[in-house]
Order: sequence, then C-alpha cells, then structure tokens
Amino acid sequence: MKLFKCQHCGQLLYFENTLCERCSHRLGYLPEPNALSALELEGDAWRALGAPDRTYRFCANAAYDACNWLVPADGPDAYCLACRHNRTVPDLSQEQNLLPWRKLEIAKHRLFYTLLRLNLPIETRNENPEGLIFDFLADQPAPNAPKGPERPEGDDRP
Repeated sequence: MKLFKCQHCGQLLYFENTLCERCSHRLGYLPEPNALSALELEGDAWRALGAPDRTYRFCANAAYDACNWLVPADGPDAYCLACRHNRTVPDLSQEQNLLPWRKLEIAKHRLFYTLLRLNLPIETRNENPEGLIFDFLADQPAPNAPKGPERPEGDDRP
C-alpha cells in the first residue's frame, strides 16, 4: 500500500487517514489520480489540494466513518467508486453492526485500490450483470439467547 504526503504540510499519511495529524487538514482519497489529498472547504464542497481543478464531496458512507473517498461535487453519485458496489449492508442503527462493517469497508477499499492499480474491471451490477456486488450481512441474535454473560448456578450478584 502506497504512503502519501499531505499537500499542505508534507506529513506522511496512510491510506485510511481522514485528518492530517500535523496541520489538521481534512483528507480525502481520489481514486483516479491515486491521491490522498488535503482538502479545503469551498462552500458546500471541498477543493482537493492534490487535484484543485474541481470540487468534491465525500461518499455518503463517510457519515458512518466508513469511507474517506471523494466523488465530484457536481456528479450524480452519492457513493464513491468502491461503495457503489454495496448491495446490502447491515442495519447500521444497531451499534453492534457498525464496527464490523467499518472493518469490512476498510478491507474492501484496499481491494478496490488494488483493482484500480492493476487496471482490472470494476463494473457494478447496474453496469454489467456480471459486475461486482457485495452483500455485507450481520448475524441476527437468537430469540432465546442470553442477554448478558451467563453466570454459574447460584451466583446471584447484581
């Protein structure tokens, strides 16, 4: 995985970073130029210092702290190139689903980083019936499952 540098201060950055630790610039990933870019707010959008010719907004999954990829501010897509491939995600209103889903998203974004670098096809199912699609499911608790840790018989502590 490539290491990046903040375009504002030169700080070393990692692929999943969302904030520069040195200068506190917000960061976003641009898949086409393969750049993790420092951002500056411009109205309701962001100007990427690594690609200042247009404005961007974050993927809708950034609201769940699950994605740091950018989409063109004037484009029709709410989801980034990687997140558009999600058909099913777990119920994110259930707190126990959020952290595992974030971990899956990190792995999926690394996969898409590699697919892009290798110039492999990344069509969605909407674009091609055989395109990539992801169904991230959550285990449903059993209806008669204990609500907390089980205690040995005779343990009546509160």
